[in-house]
Amino acid sequence: MTATAWKSATYGVRVGASNAAKFFKREWKSIQVEIDGEFHEFRLPDTFWTTCPEFRGNVVKKWLLRHGLAPWPYKKPPRLEVVPLGGNRFRLSKPA
Repeated sequence: MTATAWKSATYGVRVGASNAAKFFKREWKSIQVEIDGEFHEFRLPDTFWTTCPEFRGNVVKKWLLRHGLAPWPYKKPPRLEVVPLGGNRFRLSKPA
């Protein structure tokens, strides 16, 4: 699925409402995301299903900076790839 980088108080990955409905299950309280070969857990707040369909954390910020994806021009966040691996597991990568 295509996602975009997101930034407010911290950095995150915005999957969007349609991807949230298609690839995520409401009963999941968290997801595991493989980032550069290592899995990290991200909590899915209730707002994930309403106004904030993103997962966020310092590890995302470090990954974006390490790969030269942050900072980005105003209103032009980079596109990202979030690959479902089965269950609540995903892989974050730069698009090919």
